Amino acid sequence: MSEPAGSARGALDVLEYAVARGADRAELERRMEARGRALADPDARLPLRCYYALLEAGADLLGDPHFGLAYVDQVEPVAIGAVGFLATTSRTLGESIERVIRFHRVLSEGDVFTLERDGAVARFAVEPFGPPRPAHAHVVEMYAFDCLVMGARMTGAPIEVLDFQVRHAALGPLAGYRRYLGCVPRFGAARNTWSIPADALDRPLPKADAALARFLEGYVERLDAALPRQAFVDAVRAEIGTRLLDGALSLDALASALRQSPRTLQRRLALDGTSLSAEIDAVRRERAFALLGANLALAEVSYLLGFSEPRAFHRAFRRWTGRTPRAWRAAAR
Repeated sequence: MSEPAGSARGALDVLEYAVARGADRAELERRMEARGRALADPDARLPLRCYYALLEAGADLLGDPHFGLAYVDQVEPVAIGAVGFLATTSRTLGESIERVIRFHRVLSEGDVFTLERDGAVARFAVEPFGPPRPAHAHVVEMYAFDCLVMGARMTGAPIEVLDFQVRHAALGPLAGYRRYLGCVPRFGAARNTWSIPADALDRPLPKADAALARFLEGYVERLDAALPRQAFVDAVRAEIGTRLLDGALSLDALASALRQSPRTLQRRLALDGTSLSAEIDAVRRERAFALLGANLALAEVSYLLGFSEPRAFHRAFRRWTGRTPRAWRAAAR
């Protein structure tokens, strides 16, 4: 599977912030494992793992469990470059967020950030890339800050939080969450989600500029088009991930969603040395580790992974690891 990357601009900004607070630059760069052009050129592409490592290093070296929130609290949207300028010149908060999601790949590949409107409720969800690691918690909280706090700052009025839950445990004192986010999420949930009243998305932005936004949108579209396309296997895995819960994992259903014929889907996966069943297995395995780490009941984990019954999950997990889910969780603790 190809390694996701993102704009070096964001990582360099985090790096400079950590150094300004007293972290050692050389040690930050060593832990990032980033070399050469990416550390000097904000328009370069940097592997996502380097950005994750930087967040972990900053929190560790500064002894700040809320490092991610502290960083994003002092950032303006335009700091992320053209996508940020496009967001601030959009007509409404909803249009701003939808444009960020549309061009999210320009900022960062790998993390999956979504918005769904369901009647009077707007629901956000984020899924960081790869196996669970400490940086995922910082990333999730930073996305939540952008929606709940930055959105309020951009519109000039507080945003009511209807629901807020995250998969990870609290990173630090709950007072830190109240300080930065104005609320405390529910920890140890099955997913990283938060919801707000849908009408908050209709709020106008004070810096809206239709002509400038059209120009910026064209520019960002060209940036997006110039990026390498996501590997096909990555796209298949992403689609599988959205369908685990409803169980719509048949060859025909996935082929239709990916705009391929069933035979073409099988052939393209075979060219990459894999199969649909192998990729479903891989997505379930990766998601299982995260859900077990969240201390959910085993029956609930089985349900969220789309297994027909808990016994099927137990058999699959023993095949993956040689252990039962219960034994694996006990060892992980």
